[in-house]
Amino acid sequence: MLVQDPSKNNEVDGIFNQARQLGAVERPIEQLNPSSSSTSFTGTGRLLSGETVSSVPQQPQTVIHNIVFWTNGFTVNDGPLRRLDDPENAHFLESIRKSECPKELESADKRSPVHVNLIKRNEKYPEPKKKHQAAFQGVGRTLGSGSTSATPEETSSTSPLNTAPNPSPGLVVDESLPSTSIQLRLADGTRMVARFNLHNTVGDIRSFIDASRPESATIYQLQMMGFPPKLLVDPTQTIEQAGLANSVVIQKF
Repeated sequence: MLVQDPSKNNEVDGIFNQARQLGAVERPIEQLNPSSSSTSFTGTGRLLSGETVSSVPQQPQTVIHNIVFWTNGFTVNDGPLRRLDDPENAHFLESIRKSECPKELESADKRSPVHVNLIKRNEKYPEPKKKHQAAFQGVGRTLGSGSTSATPEETSSTSPLNTAPNPSPGLVVDESLPSTSIQLRLADGTRMVARFNLHNTVGDIRSFIDASRPESATIYQLQMMGFPPKLLVDPTQTIEQAGLANSVVIQKF
């Protein structure tokens, strides 16, 4: 675990200090990304003819995560802003204090080495800028009549980060049960953050997306952002089982 700490004057000093005491290494920010060197795995294989051949060394790809601490919270990679005082983040921050990799950042294959970079910024998290879409114009046809010109529709700006449309029918977040925020990156460029209970499923996430974009195609893939990305192919898998808590989910056509 590597840390980059430009000053000593904000509330996360304790986290950085404890991480250092337990083995975290401080380096300039330009040196945070480790070299690609890693242990090679070698062995032998046997052809059907019985001939023994050496296998090609395989080097697991290093997984790199950047955790940025702002004056009003922290972010993981390109994920949403998370609060330091949110109980849901307690275990995550405790792992950082112990100079350990948080469980949610472990590699999917359990083999690839993971490097976690801690970066401190003495400023508030900058909200992403809103994107604007052009108004739609076209020609419609009413049953029993000729074609009529459609009036331009007022198209609001793309949903900004940290906002989300109304949840799909039947999906209600129970605040008395464990819940989490998931950032959704849709194929049309929209980014929004939605809350789900941990017992909600991948299928519930799809239903949420479908309800927010009823005019869009329903045949698409969902994947959790990471290195490598993880395809979410089982709609019955819960958010907890899939390790989607506080993650970024991407829609792909």
